[in-house]
This record gives sequence, structure tokens and C-alpha cells, in this order.
Amino acid sequence: MSKLLKHTFLFSLATLISRLLGLLRDATFAHYFGISAEYDAYLVAIILPFFLRKIFADGALSSAFIPLFTRKQGKDSQVFLSTTIWFVLITTVSLYIPVYFFSDQIVLVLGTGLSESTMELTSYLLKITYPFIIFISLWAVATGVLNSNDIYFGPAFAPALSNLCSVVFIFLSSYFSPRILGPTIGFTVGGILQFLLVFYILRKIHFRMTLDFNFKDLKSIMNLFGPALLGVAVASLNTLVDTNIATWTGTGGVSTIQYALRIYQLPLSIFAISVANALLPKLSYSSSIKDEKEYNKNLKDSIELTLFFAIPSMFGLIFLNNEIVALIYQHGSFTFEDTLITAKTLLYYSLGLPFYSLHTIFIRTYHSKLNTRYPSLVAVVMLLVNATLDVLLAFRYGVVGIALATAISGIIGMFMTGFNIIKGLTGEDWMEIFKIFIASAVMSIFIVTSKGFFDSRLLVVLLIALSALVYFSSAYIIGSKKLKLAINIFFKRK
Repeated sequence: MSKLLKHTFLFSLATLISRLLGLLRDATFAHYFGISAEYDAYLVAIILPFFLRKIFADGALSSAFIPLFTRKQGKDSQVFLSTTIWFVLITTVSLYIPVYFFSDQIVLVLGTGLSESTMELTSYLLKITYPFIIFISLWAVATGVLNSNDIYFGPAFAPALSNLCSVVFIFLSSYFSPRILGPTIGFTVGGILQFLLVFYILRKIHFRMTLDFNFKDLKSIMNLFGPALLGVAVASLNTLVDTNIATWTGTGGVSTIQYALRIYQLPLSIFAISVANALLPKLSYSSSIKDEKEYNKNLKDSIELTLFFAIPSMFGLIFLNNEIVALIYQHGSFTFEDTLITAKTLLYYSLGLPFYSLHTIFIRTYHSKLNTRYPSLVAVVMLLVNATLDVLLAFRYGVVGIALATAISGIIGMFMTGFNIIKGLTGEDWMEIFKIFIASAVMSIFIVTSKGFFDSRLLVVLLIALSALVYFSSAYIIGSKKLKLAINIFFKRK
């Protein structure tokens, strides 16, 4: 089995564990807070930390750090790591000062449609959630080092600790006033635990933070970080725009969007982002030694493996959206009416799943070749499309319109970043993708014709399992090569 597939498996397994705990966290939120003003306040309060996380953790910094770090050797890599850590620490800690003193003004921008009391609560919560970004940024740098050293499971598992911490603090929410203060503190504590795990692993492989600071290394980082920052910041602005518009759709609008997004992001994170994160170091290395054959092989494997899971996931969410939402959320404070609006929102998000998955892969090809400018341009176009459609659709269709706008912008982004890559696919590649659609269609027919017989929550779990079995069986019968690779990953692991 190729290293890419093995690392994708490890990343996916750890991400699956983390995301399942994330669903447990969201189900617990639904039980205790439902679709409410309190939960809206919490969600708006964590927007800024998540926005900065995209810049300093998941997006711009990692896109600049990993390709450069893979080119370093010995002591140079230690100095480069220390320089990056000092840069992250100084920047994120410095930003806390204006956030703390101007939290009211920041919330006014983030949630223009919130009531006055909800804004006051959000401002208070924001001061508590911000330190999360300091530790999660350090986690991202450490994760980049570990991934470059072919260590994937630990860093990808670390968010599971954060999710578990949130669940514990939600259960303890009755001991706090207001109750939402409990999970807010849990959010920040979870970020600290997430960092401590990867820091421990980093020390095990003998990487140490020192007082070294190399301005030449910093300049190299900034040359890539600047353009990538624009792209990631603009892409993350989509979330800010979506949330802001959602505050105008009524109390609980932000909650509805987030509940639907959590389910939608499960297959996106487990498959597309896991493949992409395992792919970037491989593409960066192949590009640095000019091995085009290995580069193209890894890229095509990633595209087909991503679609092998993303396409059936899309159809599953389309035909089982009500059942899945009810299974996870409909208990406690989360009502049947909440299920209906959340499920409809999930349906429209799911339309963009394969396109966003491919877009995630295609972006990595530019980063691996140290090109962060074009992805930034694409991000600007996607933002403009999303913001325009948000305004046009949300005020007519509510939160459902926001989900549809997101799906459409993802489709446009995928074609802009992947047009030339798609043109390079061979007839054999297209046949493999066609087989994925055929197997997904068979699965969809099974769901539509049989879901009437699965009318309890326990039976819905069985239906989902049987649908997956039908898909994999169909893929096997029609000779899907990517099924064989998946089996190789899970069972042979050689």
C-alpha cells in the first residue's frame, strides 16, 4: 500500500473518532440548549477564534509552513520551527489586547441581527473563547512538523480531546450562570488539551523549541503566508457573512446553520480534508525533486479516493437528511420543527459536498508548488458569489438560502481551481468516476424504496449501515479500483 493511502487511513480514522465525538458534543448541545438565543451567542462568540484558526492554524500558515519545512534538514529545521512558533505566539497574543477591549464593537460587526441582550452575552463569551486561538495555532505548527515526519494519527486525534472536553462542560452547564458559560470555558480548555497532546508527541521525536529566530526564515514564511492569508481570510469571511446574514433570519438562525453544517462537515473532514492533509507533504516533496510521475499518481489517487466517499455521502445526505437530523439532535430542547428546518438546510449544503471536497484537493496542488496567489484570487470570487447569493436567497428562503449559496460558490471554486487538472484526467480515470456514480445510484434506489420500513431511530442506524453495504457491494460488482484500495487500507495495510 502506498504511503499516501496509509497516511490517509490513519488521518481518516483519527478524524472519524474526533468527528463522532463532535457529533456527540452537538447532540448534547441540542439536548440542553436546542435552537436558542444562548446557543446563538456561543456560536457567534467562537466565530472570531475559528476565523483566526483558519489563518494561523488550518489554512494560511500551514500552507506556507509545510512546503518550506519539508525542504529543511537537521538544525535548519529546528531553527525554522522555532522561528515559526515565535511568530505565531507574538502575533496571536498581541491580537488578544484589542479583542478584549473592543469585544462589544467586534460583536456588533459579527452579529448585526442579534438582540441587545444576546450581543452583551456574546461580547462576554468572546473574551473567554479568544485564548483558544493561541493554543490551536501552536497545535497546527506542531501538526505540520509531525505530518512532515509521517506522524498523522496523534495530531488528527487531538481535536477529539477538545470535543470530549466540551461535552463534559455542557453536562456541567447547570453549575454556571449563565449556563452557556460552561461550554464556553470547555471550548478554551479543549484547545489547551489539544495543544498539549501534540507538544508531547513533538518532544518524543526530539524537536525542541529554542530562542532561535531567523529573519530570513521569517521572510520566506511571509512570502507565502501573505498571499495565502488573503485566500484563507477571504474564504473564512464566507463563514462570517453566512453567520451575520443568519442573525437576521430570526432567533435560532445561527444555531440551525451550525447544526446542519456539523453533519455536512463530517464526510468532508473524514475524507476530503484527511486526504488533502496527507497529500500536501507528498506533493510538496514530489514537486521539490521534480518527480512528475509520482506527483500525478498521488494527485489522481487522491481525486478518485475522495470522490469514492464524497459522492455516496452526498446522496445519503440528500435522501436521509430528515432521518439523520432526528437521530442525532431530536431530543430534549430540540423539537420536531427544529428537525424539519435543520434537515432542509442540510439537504442544500449536501449538494456542494463533492465539489468542496475536490476544491480542497485542488488547492493543495497550488500550495505544493509554492503558488498561493491564484487560490487567493479564487477565494475572492467565491466570497463575492456567496455574499451576493446570501443576500438574494436568505431574505427570501431563510437559512436554507444560505446553504444553497454556499453550495453554488463551492461548485464555482472547484471549477476555477481544478479546470486544468480535470482536463488532464484520462478515459480510465473518468470510467472509475462513472463507476462511483453507478454504485451511488444503486444505493440511492435502495434508500428510497426501503426507508419507509425503517421508522425508528435504531432502525435508521441499521438503514445507514445497509445503505453503505449496498454501495460497497455495488462498487465491488462493477469492479471499482478505489474499493480495492480502500479494502487494502483497512485490512491488508501493507
